Amino acid sequence: MKIGKKRQGNIVIVTIQGRFDATTAPLFEQEVMPMLDAGDKSFLLDLARLDYVSSAALRHLLTLARKAEDKGGRVALLSMQSQILEIFDLAGFTQLFHVYTDREEALRSF
Repeated sequence: MKIGKKRQGNIVIVTIQGRFDATTAPLFEQEVMPMLDAGDKSFLLDLARLDYVSSAALRHLLTLARKAEDKGGRVALLSMQSQILEIFDLAGFTQLFHVYTDREEALRSF
């Protein structure tokens, strides 16, 4: 898995590429959670290049979302491939996260 991070205003855009599973989830935690601890609270996760997501990865996303909400922020999801969107939908995560296909619309939503 590859993780990219950049800022647009007070929003952290996190790009996740490859497989997000129990093996790679600690990398996500290493890269993103310190930003949350440092005061960032608005995250847009660009999942256009995410090929696979496991239940372990979903738990990490839920943890990030809950901690961001506790700080008055939120996590939104962007550009999921159809098979990834189906997994999120089946797990009920499309009810927990705002899901966008358009980056500008997603950024405006914050």
